Amino acid sequence: MAPKPLISLQGILFDLGGTLDGDGEHWLNRFHLLYQEDFPGVSWDALKAAFYRAEVICQQESQVAGLGLEGLVAFHVSQQLAVLEITDPQGASRLAQKFLESCREKLGRNAGVLSRLAGRFRLGVVTNGYGNAEIILEEAGMRPHLAAVVDSQAVRLRKPDPAIFALALDYLGVAPEAAALVGDSYQQDIRPAKEAGLTTVWLRNDAMSAPLPPDFSPTAADYQIKALPDLEALVS
Repeated sequence: MAPKPLISLQGILFDLGGTLDGDGEHWLNRFHLLYQEDFPGVSWDALKAAFYRAEVICQQESQVAGLGLEGLVAFHVSQQLAVLEITDPQGASRLAQKFLESCREKLGRNAGVLSRLAGRFRLGVVTNGYGNAEIILEEAGMRPHLAAVVDSQAVRLRKPDPAIFALALDYLGVAPEAAALVGDSYQQDIRPAKEAGLTTVWLRNDAMSAPLPPDFSPTAADYQIKALPDLEALVS
């Protein structure tokens, strides 16, 4: 089946973590590479458990909603290390700084992409966040280019519920058949956005991607790209 054409595209929704701050790289996978450098004794399974415990804490702690990216990363790392029972302030600072720098590099590059696309499309962000997506996007210089920001913590909807994409499209004032979703997660972004009627663009990093789910369907992703700047050629 041929991909859905992009001729009538009016709006584009973007995931945040792994999409706007990376090239299809999940935060857990990126942390794993850094732990191999700074805390090589931490196993994948131990880190995974610590990472997802930190995720829960970030969503429960009200203070996180007021943090920018630097504060968020530092807090997330502190919670990971607490679960891992590692006490190393210098190592924690080094780990957080390396992760922060990689995010800022991609955010800076991708802010230019959004700036150019905003002249042609209505843009929005849909993220399973911590209530601070607006702050992070403002810091990155992206917020002026976005007509809508839907943070799961604020709207009480979470991906993969297709309703969160429908809500974002309501904010944009764009119908599903005239919109696209760009995201790095097949399960959280691509599959539910397809169910919601959007054209799907999978930002896929094969080196970092998790194993495909048993119900994976190649037709769920209308297009695949390796970096966000590739999107510009796709919609030209």
